[in-house]
Amino acid sequence: MDPPQRNVNSRFALESAELVRELRGDDASGEFHRDVSRAFFAERADISKPEIVIPLAERHGVSAAEVEKAWSERRYVWKVDGFIESAQVAGVTGVPAVAWPNRHAIVGMMPPDELVARLR
Repeated sequence: MDPPQRNVNSRFALESAELVRELRGDDASGEFHRDVSRAFFAERADISKPEIVIPLAERHGVSAAEVEKAWSERRYVWKVDGFIESAQVAGVTGVPAVAWPNRHAIVGMMPPDELVARLR
């Protein structure tokens, strides 16, 4: 992992993930999230750019035209806004982050042993 030196706006990637979920299911959406995370954290790709996100969505069976239409309609804005609000309530202040209902979020990069200890 080669963490980026600055964050980028991931909104369109998140909205695209919801499109992938709607059209291809939860498994495809999870794989899309994994690919976006790998692009951002390991390849330092700017996941705010269509030229990065669209090919990832296409890899998971969603066409560029479908992605662009969903973006122009802002079809999933309400859903992503809800995720962001829930994350803020859980204490998420950065990425990567994981959270479960009624528990504090685990935020930021850390050695695997520390992550496992926090999960316990």
